[in-house]
Amino acid sequence: MNFLSLLDRLSTVDAPSAAAPRRDLLRQLGQAGARAAVAAVPLALALATPALAATTNTSLDATVLLLKLEDLLVALYTQALATVLANPAQAAVRPNFQLILQQQQGHAQFLRATLATAGLTPPTAPAFDFSGRRNNAANPELFPGVMSDYNAFLQLAQQLEDASASSYLGQIGFFASDKQLLSAVLRMQLVEARHASHLRTLRRTSPSPIAVKSWPSTADPAPSPAVLVPSPAGGSNAPVGIYSFEANETQRLGNNTVVPFPTVLTGANAVQFRSIAEAFDEPLPTAQATALLAIFG
Repeated sequence: MNFLSLLDRLSTVDAPSAAAPRRDLLRQLGQAGARAAVAAVPLALALATPALAATTNTSLDATVLLLKLEDLLVALYTQALATVLANPAQAAVRPNFQLILQQQQGHAQFLRATLATAGLTPPTAPAFDFSGRRNNAANPELFPGVMSDYNAFLQLAQQLEDASASSYLGQIGFFASDKQLLSAVLRMQLVEARHASHLRTLRRTSPSPIAVKSWPSTADPAPSPAVLVPSPAGGSNAPVGIYSFEANETQRLGNNTVVPFPTVLTGANAVQFRSIAEAFDEPLPTAQATALLAIFG
């Protein structure tokens, strides 16, 4: 199935009843040799969702944040299609980005309609500046050449799409009481994850290929320049890259019980801890997602 057809299907299918990990680790759980061991894992594992830090945010706050995120991505692809992707050398990939833009616009329209239905006036999209200068030429350029150099564009777009998928995960818990809205948000998160995966494929197959996996991995070359967000440790700690949140090798149930993967996945089904970390997308907390958006607008 080609990428354009896959995205069309993803944008219209019903969202799953629970977010599902997408990589080899959990496929191993379905293998015959692992089934008996998996029976020892509590059923609650299948229903577990990341715990939210103490917050006063509501589903409306989460919707506003996700809307700004979608506006950011709409602006990214709109500007790129008029500049770096207008280069004849990128003619083969333009249809991919046109479809991605169309889907980001659909997400933004849905989120705006959600806010309007709730009686709120949706915020206007800011003037995003992907150089990182925040529309002030006196500021340092954090992401040089992003709208003129294809590889620089892909590197930033990959980081923003990865952060987008993680930001959706960080907000999903706020929609738990609204099943219809939760279903829509889960569907949009899946589409964002597929966008990110495709951008990684484009980086591997570009004229100047970069050996990244189709999902965030500590084995990937560190992006430079990197999108930095405040450290979750707070205080005077140095900012961290968005991928620092993906290094987690421990998954917990709702009651804070650690899932015993080393006990379940043994023998022929044993995996490296890196594989456990890669098998789960980690949420980007609200504070970090908000700070990321502020870099560009």
